Amino acid sequence: MYLTRERIKKAALSLFVKDGYEGARLVDIAKAVNIKTASLYYHFESKEQLFIELFNDMRNKKLANIKVLHQQINELGSAKERLFCLYSDYSNRGYEHSEELNFWKRSALFPPSFLREKIHSDLIDYQKLFIDLLLMPVILEGIHSNELKSHDANKSIVVFLSLIQGMFSEFHYSQPKAYKEKIVVVWEFFWDSIENSK
Repeated sequence: MYLTRERIKKAALSLFVKDGYEGARLVDIAKAVNIKTASLYYHFESKEQLFIELFNDMRNKKLANIKVLHQQINELGSAKERLFCLYSDYSNRGYEHSEELNFWKRSALFPPSFLREKIHSDLIDYQKLFIDLLLMPVILEGIHSNELKSHDANKSIVVFLSLIQGMFSEFHYSQPKAYKEKIVVVWEFFWDSIENSK
């Protein structure tokens, strides 16, 4: 039963990415798993429940990644190393072509109407945790140690978030070589803008 449920989720993920929530049909999901459509209801009471479970799976993975990043940056010494670790985690995701990543992006940008408020709320909560647990402490410690310029930490956060979101989108419009070059350029300009050169 567990394996069938996971196969259904995998097939549904592919179709939600390909056709969107509205375009994905239960009959096609069942066909991909080689079961009858009626059998889907033994595992999921509706397409809505199936989509919600997939979204919650992705959200939980992203929350788990925050914990991984927290451990990684705590093992690094300087603010520069820590910020670059966070920057790289996002910019390098451009190289991922996983359906999970595409599902997350599509859900964030084009959520089904019945889930719009929940997804919006979950994304805000995720970003707040990322800022509170990872980004803000690194920036404040960098300012306190004089490694970073003494200015409003919130401004650095806004710029950093804009950079990683922009590079995340940039991947889809650039050739791999150009994307790699842009990652470096963007990081260098960001670091130059906040480094306390004394």
